[in-house]
Amino acid sequence: MTPRFFRHSQYTISVGFVLVLILMAAIAVIGLTRMAAINERMNVIVSQHNVKTDLVAAMRNAARERSISLHRMALMTDPFDREDEHQYFRRMAEEFLKARDALKAMSLSTLEQQTLADSQALTRQSTLIQEAVYGLVQEQRLDEANTLLLREAVPAQNRVLAVLSKLLDYQRQATSEAVGFARREYDKAFYSMIGLGLLLVGLGAVIAFMVVRRTSHAEKALFHEKERAEVTLHSIADAVITTDGDGVVDYMNPIAEQLTGWQSAEARGHPIDQIFRVVNELNREAIKSPVSECKIEGRVVSVDPHGVLVARDGTEYAIEDSAAPIHDSHGAVIGYVVVFHDVSHARRLARQLSWQASHDVLTGLGNRLEFEAVMAQMWESAKFHNKQHALVYMDLDQFKIVNDTCGHAAGDELLRQLALIISAKVREGDSLFRLGGDEFAILLNGCPISRAEGIANEIRLVVEEFRFMWEEKPFSIGASIGLVPITVDSVSVASLLAAADAACYTAKEKGRNRVQVYEPSDTELVMREGEMAWLPRINRAIDEDRLQLYYQKIANVRDGDVMGGTQYELLLRMTDEHGAIVPPQAFIPAAERYNLMPNVDRWVIRHALDWITRHAAQVRDVSTIYINLSGQSLNDDKFLDFVTGQIQRLDGLGIKIGFEITETAAIANLSRAMRLMGALKEMGCVFALDDFGSGMSSFAYLKNLPVDKIKIDGVFVRDMLSDRVDYAMVEAINRIGHLMGIQTVAEFVENDAILQKLKELGVDYAQGYGIHRPEPLALLFAEPRLIHTTAIAR
Repeated sequence: MTPRFFRHSQYTISVGFVLVLILMAAIAVIGLTRMAAINERMNVIVSQHNVKTDLVAAMRNAARERSISLHRMALMTDPFDREDEHQYFRRMAEEFLKARDALKAMSLSTLEQQTLADSQALTRQSTLIQEAVYGLVQEQRLDEANTLLLREAVPAQNRVLAVLSKLLDYQRQATSEAVGFARREYDKAFYSMIGLGLLLVGLGAVIAFMVVRRTSHAEKALFHEKERAEVTLHSIADAVITTDGDGVVDYMNPIAEQLTGWQSAEARGHPIDQIFRVVNELNREAIKSPVSECKIEGRVVSVDPHGVLVARDGTEYAIEDSAAPIHDSHGAVIGYVVVFHDVSHARRLARQLSWQASHDVLTGLGNRLEFEAVMAQMWESAKFHNKQHALVYMDLDQFKIVNDTCGHAAGDELLRQLALIISAKVREGDSLFRLGGDEFAILLNGCPISRAEGIANEIRLVVEEFRFMWEEKPFSIGASIGLVPITVDSVSVASLLAAADAACYTAKEKGRNRVQVYEPSDTELVMREGEMAWLPRINRAIDEDRLQLYYQKIANVRDGDVMGGTQYELLLRMTDEHGAIVPPQAFIPAAERYNLMPNVDRWVIRHALDWITRHAAQVRDVSTIYINLSGQSLNDDKFLDFVTGQIQRLDGLGIKIGFEITETAAIANLSRAMRLMGALKEMGCVFALDDFGSGMSSFAYLKNLPVDKIKIDGVFVRDMLSDRVDYAMVEAINRIGHLMGIQTVAEFVENDAILQKLKELGVDYAQGYGIHRPEPLALLFAEPRLIHTTAIAR
């Protein structure tokens, strides 16, 4: 280029102008060198930004795929499909980490480094929550998994995506700044060349040609950089629309074309409001254009979170979007960019999860969570606006028969059919819920108790008349209903639920299939509420180890304590929150009512056997240690394994253990009682039948039970001196027991006269306050003496 320049210049320039030409050429070379440097720098910057954009897009895609994969796992029932999906879940994590590590290896600005670190911290939090969701899915706790996914995993993932979106925004901003920089540098070089051209107008075409050619090269470089920027916008997963300063569209990438239904060429020159039409999915009202908001705010803005994009053909897409101003080199706004993406699938999943969190999957009715929310609203309207509502609390009768006879599939079908039948009877404005198992609740809105009682009886009658068919077998069920008014006098939601439960339980006790209206003056209902108040106290006492064992002596009436070995019965007490001793009759009824006796029995057995282990030397001189078992424990399939496991750790002292079972519990659970007795007697244990004589068929069942002792019910012993019938009962039980080779124990022996009469009848053992008042078990070996101990879980 330079030799040609010299050859042409010799014809047009005088010798005196040579030095000027050399100077101008030097200036031109410097300018061209600067243009080349600008071009090279632009190549590097855009190349880096393209790579960064691709990596961030890969991270966003992997994160989004992990979230969707996790939800699919929560919905899958096939373990193999779930495992395949879990592998895919892991692969997405690997792709995310690979892209993140590659991004970290690049040259990053301080802001990019901080944003990447923020995304890494949020990713760790999100991963922990996702792993927790996956753990719940593995344990088949799908409701809890879906609740955790909705409440924590999805918001955590959205926070990660939001941070990654910031990185994309940084790249777009950097690209915009790079283009602005190139434009500024180009302007400087261009005008410098124009100035040189004016100065060198006398030099003519050669210098002009060289400048124009170099300028052309620079323009091509800028054009290529613009193309690269457009390719970047084409490659990202988000839709992008750019406008001029008046909001007129000048560019749309392919994703934007796909979602709006407009081609970029068609949309160019149209106002963005015409192309980008968004409405609120809840009220269908039009949402103001984000560009309009951006003009007012002068900053990045986001649209309504319930926004729906209406495409050209009427198709609707749930979207999330934002708009940002585009500034020139002087900070003036020269246009706007709108970025949005389709979140229809994610929003559908969110709605589905929200529905599942508040509804029973089996029946489609509202679940307990939804019930409690609506209940709270009704209580507030009654309390603060003097409204009258009613709570119908319903427990099905005979449902267990269907489950036990035909299986859980039949039980589920019965609940589905019954939900439909009851729903048809529920008034508009009222709400029906399934609380779990065979429990339902109806909230009657704006309904006084007199009308509510009629509605409750109508529903009870519908349930009573319903005939469920399963494999050509008909089944009839009933409903025990507790009805509670919700008025301005209602204390709290918890008190209403307690009252409803107490009323329902009373309805069952009165014969089932009836409606029991709660009345605060009803002593029976008050007693049930009192039992409910004991429920958390008993649980806390067990958790805090505030139950306490006492002991009471059992005297050998016929031969004395020496030959038979001194015997004791361990009695259960509770230490309340203030350190006072609570007798068993205060809390055992509540424990029996709410099925807590298996936990209480386990506590007694565990602590009694721990005490025996600590006093093994003294216990070896004892004949037998009796521990009383409740009827609820007999129905516990895992209880026998627990007891045998505890006895096996006694190192040969198992033969010192005996168990007491009440006559009523043994008869009500005869087959289970006989199986438990057989298994424990094989380990050397013995059995006593407690409260004998209280049942309807005592002697008929006695011959079938392998017991070693019978304890004569204290109701007969206490008044045997003044009541001839009681005396005859004690005499008959003692005589028949001896005929069957079973020893007898008289309970409630309160004075010497009763003890003397028992000796005359030949009763073997006696127990009661007339012989020994209970003392704390810790005092039992405070004095050296032989001991025979009985532990009783009540």
